[in-house]
Amino acid sequence: MSRLHHGWLVAAVLFMTFALTIGITQYSFGVFVTELESDLGWNRAGINGALTLFAVGGLLAPLVGRLIDRHGSRPVMMGSFALLAVSHLLRPWVTELWQFYALNFVQFAAVPGTIMLPAGKLLAIWFPTARGRAMGFSSMGANVGGATFSGLSALLIGQLGWQATYAIYGVVFLVAIPIVALVIREDGRPVPVGAPAEPVEAGLTTREALRTRAFYLIVISLTLAQLQYLSVLTQIVPHLENVGFSRGTAATALGAMAVFGAMGKVSFGWLTERVPSRYVVMLSLGTQIVGLAILVRAGNSNAMWTFVPVFGLGFGAMGALMTLFVQETFGIRAFATIFGLVNFFTQGASIVGPPLVGASFEATGGYELAFTTIAVLFVLAAAFVFFAAPPREPSNREEVDEAERGVRPVAAEA
Repeated sequence: MSRLHHGWLVAAVLFMTFALTIGITQYSFGVFVTELESDLGWNRAGINGALTLFAVGGLLAPLVGRLIDRHGSRPVMMGSFALLAVSHLLRPWVTELWQFYALNFVQFAAVPGTIMLPAGKLLAIWFPTARGRAMGFSSMGANVGGATFSGLSALLIGQLGWQATYAIYGVVFLVAIPIVALVIREDGRPVPVGAPAEPVEAGLTTREALRTRAFYLIVISLTLAQLQYLSVLTQIVPHLENVGFSRGTAATALGAMAVFGAMGKVSFGWLTERVPSRYVVMLSLGTQIVGLAILVRAGNSNAMWTFVPVFGLGFGAMGALMTLFVQETFGIRAFATIFGLVNFFTQGASIVGPPLVGASFEATGGYELAFTTIAVLFVLAAAFVFFAAPPREPSNREEVDEAERGVRPVAAEA
């Protein structure tokens, strides 16, 4: 098989990992809530509280990224899918809420090792000139997984029950392990499963990246940009219902936005191959700002339907652009570790965003003030992105490498 063909096979497997991970762990979560509530007697607040453990993935991302940089993507992905399998295979025997929380802890701890961290590194290696399109295609699996597994979960639970559905998903994660073992590799030749991946030398080390202004500008900008996930996406349906749309219409709008989000990943990813990625990130933020302005002004008029494609394209694109932005800025030498650190620091969005939206609704009876505030923060994020130009790689690369390994340069002894 040619290098190009195997590269697209890698991209296809990554598409699968996005679909399985996001579709099952996030989109399907809410489908199980009423069943757990009625069968086990847990209250809804207690069940949904397990979602706060999603932050575990961000907190562990630096460690997972370092493992990928040191040992390669394949063993980390295989281990992560094993954890996902265990977390689902044990759920049919859960009887206490703390057990449910423990298994969700395991689940969310495994997420960084299956999607964005390995995908960013692998696609940069296999698609040096088409990484934008490859990342857009692969990350589009999240949209497909969301559309597929939410409905599939409802069907399986109705036919087989929640215990069997969890067990089936555990088996699905197990099946993913040999697929990853057979396909995923980080160079152009077949590599034995136990063999380490070849190092990728282009770019900055983690220590060098942490000494740049760009790293901190990116952290701030992406923290603000990620307000879209917990503070906008989760509130679209409540907002539309609040201004007078039916729940069915609101759900249709959200579904259509997911379709445009998938299109945004591929189209904006393609654009990064022609202009610097930071400008494409700014474009993504700009379309979201325009979309939020339309949403706030539209009220319950049909102008709301203009919001759906405008915001959807920019919102969906960000899922691929964050990886490409960090990758283009610092290179792929220590990409997984650096991106893991970025994910760690951007967890602030989950702390600030939801309380902001809740306070706005309580104070005004609507979401307009919160959406307007977020749009302003997106403007600030775009400004930080503009100044986050890629730093230069040190000219004394050999000396830096030796220093990283704790070896004195020969020239220093002369």
